[in-house]
Amino acid sequence: MSIPETDQLDADIDYFATDAAGHILHVASGGGQLPESVAASQEALLALHQHFLLRPETRAAQLADGANPAEASGAARYARRGMFSFAKINLHAPTDTQYRLVARPAVPLLLADLPQELAAELARTRLPGAVAGLTELSSTAIL
Repeated sequence: MSIPETDQLDADIDYFATDAAGHILHVASGGGQLPESVAASQEALLALHQHFLLRPETRAAQLADGANPAEASGAARYARRGMFSFAKINLHAPTDTQYRLVARPAVPLLLADLPQELAAELARTRLPGAVAGLTELSSTAIL
């Protein structure tokens, strides 16, 4: 089942993408519109979400400059599992597509580290460039 646009705009939905180097991104939508590849399947998103939450945590996450540690606990949790974590700058502003880096992993998780079925699903949602040097991201860049 797909994720209706009204649900996307009313909720802070965690979703995932991969970059050209195979790094994995976590994005907290903050009431923003999801990429079509994510919105197409609520079941696929749930399977990815469950997998990532069950992964063991690695080394400490590195919080981005200016990130508030009290507000970054969720992002840090994803970063400790190897993902670059981004959050919406202006919450529940559907036309604003800007996200900021909140936490980065000490040891990045790669697409090749995932079970084949999940890797194939995640590969449908991608950032054409590299995430490693980004501090901000436009969700329109995620295909």
